[in-house]
Amino acid sequence: MSKTVSIPLKAEYAKGTTTIARCWRFERRDGEVVTVTTCARDLLINGEVYRSKEGVNPTSIAQEASSAVSNSDVTGTMAAESVSEAELFAGLWDGAFVSVFEVNYRDLSMGTMQLQSGSIGDVKAGRSAFTAEVRGLTQRLQKVVGRVYTAGCPWVFGSIGSAYVPACNIDLGPLTVTGTVTSAASLRDFTDSALAQPSDYFGAGLITMTSGENENVQMEVYSFDAGRFVLHLPLPYTVAVGDTYSVTPGCRKRFTEDCRNKWANTNNFGGFPQVPGSDKVLGLGGTEGTNL
Repeated sequence: MSKTVSIPLKAEYAKGTTTIARCWRFERRDGEVVTVTTCARDLLINGEVYRSKEGVNPTSIAQEASSAVSNSDVTGTMAAESVSEAELFAGLWDGAFVSVFEVNYRDLSMGTMQLQSGSIGDVKAGRSAFTAEVRGLTQRLQKVVGRVYTAGCPWVFGSIGSAYVPACNIDLGPLTVTGTVTSAASLRDFTDSALAQPSDYFGAGLITMTSGENENVQMEVYSFDAGRFVLHLPLPYTVAVGDTYSVTPGCRKRFTEDCRNKWANTNNFGGFPQVPGSDKVLGLGGTEGTNL
């Protein structure tokens, strides 16, 4: 990433000034924007207030003049107005876009010095603090390109492809169901008694809360039976009777149980269930592998 800096700010760097403050702008996938700075006071930059957070501590940013990924970490204290434990566990910060830059807090008209742009990677949360990895934009270049031969289907359920791009090609729009919570046992266990779909119909599906404290929060469904949802992870806030939601059915990527019997979509199945696995090739423990 090329860096540009104004002449006045460049002169400040040359003088070895001690009035440089680092700023972060986090934009989550749900549109929420959080801005913080290491300065001892709040700063107004480009119409946004960057709040002073004594608990936010950066590490040095390692960058090379190559395609190597620039990485850094930021640690901070849990706070309801910035980052909460519930939001981290709900996945609201996964993949959030990050912009890191420096300013002269005594004269903001000097502009900014862009240090890094990227996305949030691994996040570790403790009882009162968190550590987030900031991955540079070149992280995307490390993505593996090509097909992986697995027994299960690799396509995202509901993805739509083309003549040249294979995909699931099931339209989830008509299959999306809306409902209302009629009872709640915990943050990840609640029921809608009005549902009559068969067992596991929504298993591995995606539920989106559309009202209540968890509005706009999404979570994968672990299991479904007789109107009862059990989620993979708990929702961040209390689930109350009367909360509304929308949910899409799921697919566990199996050829027989899901693609053939549940969705009649075998023409778009992307897995290779007949390819012998390591147990068949190596004969581990006398096993013979699995076939259709």
